[in-house]
Parts: sequence; structure tokens; C-alpha cells
Amino acid sequence: MIEPAMIALIRDGETTLFRDPCGSALFARNLVWGPNALEKWLRQRNPVDEFDTACDAGVVVDYDANALLWYSTYGITNHPKSIQLLDQLIQQAWPDFEIIYATDGLSDLEIAAGQSINQPADGVLRIHADGVDALSDRPDDLDEEADVAEQFDPDADDDGPVAWVTLLDEENVVHHRLLSELTLDLITNERAPLERLMGLPSTEIPAECSVIEGIWIDQSQHTLHLWGGRQISAVASAMTSAWGDWKVQLVPLDGYQQQCQFSGPAGKPFPVNQALGSVVPALLSNARIDPQLLLGEIGQSFKGVVVRIVRALTILFCLPFAIFALVSGNWKTGAITIGIIVAVVVIVFKWVEAKWRRGFAARMAAVTAAQTTDDDATAESVAGPSDPQTRRTEVDAMLRRAGLPSVAEVQPHFEYVVPDA
Repeated sequence: MIEPAMIALIRDGETTLFRDPCGSALFARNLVWGPNALEKWLRQRNPVDEFDTACDAGVVVDYDANALLWYSTYGITNHPKSIQLLDQLIQQAWPDFEIIYATDGLSDLEIAAGQSINQPADGVLRIHADGVDALSDRPDDLDEEADVAEQFDPDADDDGPVAWVTLLDEENVVHHRLLSELTLDLITNERAPLERLMGLPSTEIPAECSVIEGIWIDQSQHTLHLWGGRQISAVASAMTSAWGDWKVQLVPLDGYQQQCQFSGPAGKPFPVNQALGSVVPALLSNARIDPQLLLGEIGQSFKGVVVRIVRALTILFCLPFAIFALVSGNWKTGAITIGIIVAVVVIVFKWVEAKWRRGFAARMAAVTAAQTTDDDATAESVAGPSDPQTRRTEVDAMLRRAGLPSVAEVQPHFEYVVPDA
């Protein structure tokens, strides 16, 4: 999240590159304001000469092709419905552009920055890099997924995330299974995956807020329909190759509702105001997210863990003296001994903490200095309004134009609060 973001603008065949240090965090918040706001933000920076391959996010805006290609390693959200709503807001801000998410990652951005995006009318990028494996981090084996359904609580709105599998067998009986994700052996059709799916525990239909991807399988019709997040198109492509004469169909919108229609029961849809709870806080944020901020938070969390460990060890070390005082009745000696131990522990801990803080601050200052140039330091942190109240008003108007709930209606469901600049 502390890596830079790259922005490439293509006009009349000429590419201009910009680099936003530490800009990969919440990168999509720069896209929802449209082309004018993005360019106004970029004009505060000097162009760079080459594409920084160490970036974790970026966008290529091709004015010649009216296409926008973007990618972020750490997205604002990974829930399909929240992703759909974010994409709706980006499309609204770029009404004349074809919006494409680079499912093959930063390599696509680097390639596209060097040439016009090729005919994106169907939303499928035709430039693909070799060696990109979008399935590499998925679980391997269906047989190891039995505990997912056993541990899942269908009455808990925050349980999950899970992958929901619906199987209609040849006798027209519907079966539901839960996985942590669609597994590689299911995707690649290895070792009779449908038989092994039937061997997993049965389950009820999960609430939409818990489901990050789903698939419904019709055995008699030999059809597979699947839906999910950013990488689901790679899953569909792999299944098309592996499942022979089966028809694999990607469901781009409202996958949960369509799977419910296939299954029968209505399920429990994810309300829009709740689905926006991960999106709107990021859009409201105008804070620069830099290494000192992020790693400082990590440092605070690490300190909390250390405090708990030291407290437990101190109690453990003092316990024999407390037992001695209880048995012997010599409370004065026991209390003095325990007091000395606690005082020594506190003094040593504070000394070590102060020394660590000085070293940590120096290292983070060096990281920030290496990431930031002079024009970065004076530029606005993000595209769009910099004043928090103006930004909130504009986000409200943006949501209203899209027919979505207001900021006030979404705020009770904010997943996190990002501090304002």
C-alpha cells in the first residue's frame, strides 16, 4: 500500500507519464471525479520519463481511443456488489469512455502506456502479459474445504467471506455448498470435482454480504454460471478451457440475485447502503497516505501486542512471590518484591520503547524522503476537492446522480474512518 501509483495520459499518440509516490492506497478515489479533476491534480506534478514498475496501482487514460484502463493491487473493496457500485461511480464520471479493469495487473498498464488501448468496446483488454497467473493464490483441494460450512453461521451478517456453490443434479435436486474460494481442482476439473462437492457438508443459502464469489452448476444441461470479484474473469477463462463441452458463462452483474433465482429461495441481499460502507469512506478521504502514517499504525499495533506479552510475563514472574506471601503471611516482603519487579519492567520497557521510536522515526523519514520529490510535497494529496466539507458535498451529489443512498445514509455502515488532511 505504500508503493507509488503511475498515471499515463495518451493524446494524439503521445504518452505523458506521472508518478504519485505512495499513491497506490485507495487509488480509485482519484478516478471518480472525472477527467478534468484528474488532469487538474496531475498538473501540480512534473511528468516523469519512464514507467515505475514498482508501483501497485495506476491508470492509463487514452483520449484517442476514449478508453480508461486501471488497476490497483489493494482495492478499496473486494466484495462484488461494492465493486459494482464503485465501477458505476467511475463510469458516471467518465461517460464517454470505455472503462476497463486490468485483470492481468500492472503489466497491462505498462504495455498500454506504450501504445493505444486496442479496441476495448467489449471491455476485454487484448494486450496480455506472459507469465501472469491470477489463480496462483487459490486453495488447491476441495477435500480440505469441509470445515468452511461447519464453521459458517448463516445467522451472522459478518460471517465469511465464502464462495457459494449451487449444484442442480440430474434429478433436479438443488444442493448448496460453501468453500473459502473456488478451488483450483474445481476450476481445472480435476479428480471428479462434482462428486467430491457432493461429499461436502450441505448448507443453507448464505447472506450476500458474506459471499465474495459464486457458481451454479446444472448437471443435466452441462452449464456453469459464475460471478465474483476482479479476478473472476480469469476463473471463467480457465474453466472454459478445462471443462470440455460444458458451457461456462460469466455473470457480470447481480450474480447473487441470479443464483438465488436459480436455486429458488430469495436469500438475503446486501443492502446498497451497507455495500457502500467500504467505498464512501475512501472517496471522502483527502489525506495523503504515506509510509510514516501506515507503518506508524503498524508500529502502534505491534506495541499493543508487545505490551500484552510483557504484562503476561510480568504476572507470571510475580506469581511465585504472590503465592509465597499468601502461604507465609509475609505480605510486606511479597508486596515490596512484586513492586520492585513491576517498576523495573516499566522502566526497561519505556527505555526500549523510546530507543525503538527514535530508530523507527529515522527509518520512516528516510523512506518518505526517498519516495517524495519537491513537487509531490506541494501537490494536493488526491484528485477532487481538498476541503473536507466540499468533498463530502460533492460525494453526496455524485451518489445522488447515480441514484444511490446519501453519505448520511451510508455513514452508519462505514467499515473504517480515514482521517482528513
